[in-house]
Amino acid sequence: MCRKIVLTGLLLSTLTSLVMSQGISVAKLSFCKKNISEIAPAFNDTLLYYSSRSNVKWGVKSTDQDNLNFYNLFTVHQRQDSSWTKAEQFMPEYFSEFHTSTIAFLPDSGKVFFTEVHYKDRKRAKNADENLHGVYEASITNKGYSRAKNLPFNSKRSYNTGHPTISPDGKYLFFSSDKEGGYGNVDIYVSQKVNGEWSEATNLGKKINTEGNELFPFYHKSGKLYFSTDGHGGKGGLDLFYTMLTPDGWLEPTPLEEPINTPDDEFSCYIAEDGQSGYFASNREGDDDLYEFVSLFPSFNMVNKQKENTFKYRFYDRMNGKGDGPLKYVWHFGDGQTAEGDTVIHQYRQTGTYHVQSVLVDTIENVELFILNDFQQEVKKKIQVYITSPNTVKVGELQTLHALESNLGEFKPNGYYWELPDGSKQVGETIQYIFRTKGKHIVKCGTISMDDPNDKMCTYKEITVIE
Repeated sequence: MCRKIVLTGLLLSTLTSLVMSQGISVAKLSFCKKNISEIAPAFNDTLLYYSSRSNVKWGVKSTDQDNLNFYNLFTVHQRQDSSWTKAEQFMPEYFSEFHTSTIAFLPDSGKVFFTEVHYKDRKRAKNADENLHGVYEASITNKGYSRAKNLPFNSKRSYNTGHPTISPDGKYLFFSSDKEGGYGNVDIYVSQKVNGEWSEATNLGKKINTEGNELFPFYHKSGKLYFSTDGHGGKGGLDLFYTMLTPDGWLEPTPLEEPINTPDDEFSCYIAEDGQSGYFASNREGDDDLYEFVSLFPSFNMVNKQKENTFKYRFYDRMNGKGDGPLKYVWHFGDGQTAEGDTVIHQYRQTGTYHVQSVLVDTIENVELFILNDFQQEVKKKIQVYITSPNTVKVGELQTLHALESNLGEFKPNGYYWELPDGSKQVGETIQYIFRTKGKHIVKCGTISMDDPNDKMCTYKEITVIE
């Protein structure tokens, strides 16, 4: 991918080069062509969509001002044996041959959004400054695609817009633009659907946008907004980051792990519903190619309900002593607390080793006659993965969940794996998550042994979500 970042160029299993690291496999898709740019993956139904500079007409070569082929949309289908069908240009009779790229679908709505140049003539197509890009919307009907609608936040003369992505409820449309008044070269904006019309676009702000370039947003059903940036640090060049919107604003962007991000450019992505696989573009092998990543997330067949650590113990006389008449039992629990009786229940406040004694006391003389029991009581957490979180949370509020309080005994954990109510999954000892529907929801957290990958522990906790 050219390091000169301009929207003109960017608006736009037989797997090879397999890399595995930190529980993630990355492989270049086998249909990618050498020295041909393939970018902007999207998935709908059973087809993978992407943009490519492949030549689409025999004997006729349409090129831009840099003498490069224009971007056009293509589709491929993955067979049951994981091989890919031959790539086919997507609806060439409908989309412009002079740069059409970055398509996004709103599931179950018949709505589609895409990036396209405003003017469809060859003369203007050669000059990117005169033929800017915009975001267009169309409806899918039984007769095909409706006439594309030029959205109101576009400009045919002043700036580019592109890279659309739509929230699952169809209310928010995110896109990139180089319009004046932003924080950098290219920023990410959002438009809201109000009374059936798209509102004026709003810049996502300096938490997301930098002095550099923020490109190719992708909104995931979990609420995560993925995007490409060269302004947030990372491994180098363009890297893939994600953020989430909370009542207090957007979270600080987080980079995707290696081997997804590298010192080369990683940009434009599609993330599957469970968040554990997807596609992205990278120039790590010299030209822009598409890659698939898969998180090697373990399965947990046995899941136990979380038991709370009450630190409550029952003590009784081991010496069969007597406590009748003027004699009584007095227990000393080692934490400064005492209790009377031959059988007592005591609750400790924290873990530790406590010196416990029970003595027989003459209540008339008020003297201790002798010690009946004398031992060390070890107070510890139950052996389990322990999920720390509020028992009751509110819809839409960002929650931090962690497994830091787990007691695994001699079990050596190799990562923590979370299964969340919306079907998404996360990896880490501490995670953040937003519950989006009220009711009782199950959260699972498991770990696998460093010594034996078949040795696993997993716990579930029920959390109540209210409005």
